[in-house]
Amino acid sequence: MGLMRAAIYGSGPAGLMAASTLAGHGVDISVFERRPSYGRKLLIAGSSGLNVSHQTDLGDFISHYEGFTTEAWKRFFEVLSPEGWITFIEGLGLKTFVGTSSRYFVQEMKASGLLRAWRADLEARGVRFYPNQEWGSFEELKDFDASGLFLGGGSWEDQPPAWPEIMRVSGIRVRDFTPANCGYEVDFAPGFIREVEGLPLKNLVMKNRRGEKAGELVVTRYGLEGTPVYFLGEPGPAILDLKPQWSEEEILKKLGAIRENLSPMRRVKKGLSLGDAALALLFHHSSDLERSDLTLLVRKIKHFKLELRRPRPLEEAISSRGGLLLDEVSTAPGRELMLLKYPGVFVGGEMLDWSAPTGGFLIQGAVTQGAVAGRNLLRFLCIPH
Repeated sequence: MGLMRAAIYGSGPAGLMAASTLAGHGVDISVFERRPSYGRKLLIAGSSGLNVSHQTDLGDFISHYEGFTTEAWKRFFEVLSPEGWITFIEGLGLKTFVGTSSRYFVQEMKASGLLRAWRADLEARGVRFYPNQEWGSFEELKDFDASGLFLGGGSWEDQPPAWPEIMRVSGIRVRDFTPANCGYEVDFAPGFIREVEGLPLKNLVMKNRRGEKAGELVVTRYGLEGTPVYFLGEPGPAILDLKPQWSEEEILKKLGAIRENLSPMRRVKKGLSLGDAALALLFHHSSDLERSDLTLLVRKIKHFKLELRRPRPLEEAISSRGGLLLDEVSTAPGRELMLLKYPGVFVGGEMLDWSAPTGGFLIQGAVTQGAVAGRNLLRFLCIPH
C-alpha cells in the first residue's frame, strides 16, 4: 500500500500551517497555488512590518474574534496557541520581538524571510509545491485520500474569487464578502485634507458603540486609516479623544496656567503637543465660538465627534467578512473544520465566515485554523500524531 495522499489548496498562512502539521507523518503532500508565486497576501500584509501575534491573556485574545464561538476558539488555541505559533516561527530560524503595542513582530519586519524559511522547511520535509493550479471542483479531490481548502477571502483581489460559486453549485452556502480591517470615508473639510493628508493623528482613543481603541489614525484623501478604525469601524457616529491621558479639568488647569495672553487655539498649541494633524482637525472643524472659548475647545479635544460614512472598497481592505458559512463545517471533536457535505475535505482561513482585527489577531486565527485542519486531517486518515 502506498503513502496516503493529501492535497492542500492555497499557500497562505492557513494552508502552509496545515501542510506543516501534516508533514513528517508519512503523508504525500501537494500544495497547489492558483498564482505563479506563493503566499501573496502574507507578503502584502508584511510589506511594512509583519505583526504575527499579540501578547495578552487568552481570554482577552479570544474576545477579539467574531464567528466561531468562544468555546470553539479555546479548543482551536489548544492546538496552536499564540505562544506555540511564536515557537514555530523561531524554530524556522527567525527571531521575534514584542513591540510597544504588545504585538509580536518578526525581527526583519518583513514577511519575505518568514515565507522563504517556511517553504524551505516544507520542501525539506518532502512537501511539493505546484503554482498556477486553481481549485476548480470537488471532483478533482477524488485523487487524494484527504484534502484541505484554504482559498482565501475577497480582500486584495482584482476580481472576485471563483470558489464561492463552485461551493454554491455544490449545495454549500456562502455569504458574500464585505470589507473588514479597512479605512473609512469621513466628510472632513476640504481645507483640512489639503493641509494634512498623509499625516498621523497620534496617541488618541477612538470610541463608538462597539467599544474603544487607543492608537494612531492617518488622515487620507477620503477619511481615516489605522488600527482604531480597523477595530471599531462601522458606519455611524464615533468620538475621538485627542488627549486621553488627561481629563478636561487637568487640561484646563494646564492651559490656564500659561501666563501669556494667548487665544484658546494658541494655548492648545503651546501647552498640549497635539501634533499638526490634530491642531488642523480642531481648527477646521470648530466654530468661531469654540475656537474663542477655552472650555468649549477643551471639551472638543476630549469629545471630537465625527461620522464614519462608508468603508473603503473590498479590494482595498486588509481582510474580509463573509465566506463559507460556519454551519457548513463540522464541530465534532476530531472532525472540526471538515465540510459536512464532503467528508475528508477540511477548510480554514479567510474563506470562512469569521473575522478578527489586525495587530496579530488575524494571522494568528488563520494559522491556528490551519493547524486544527491539519491535525484533524491526520485523524481522518487514521494516522497517529
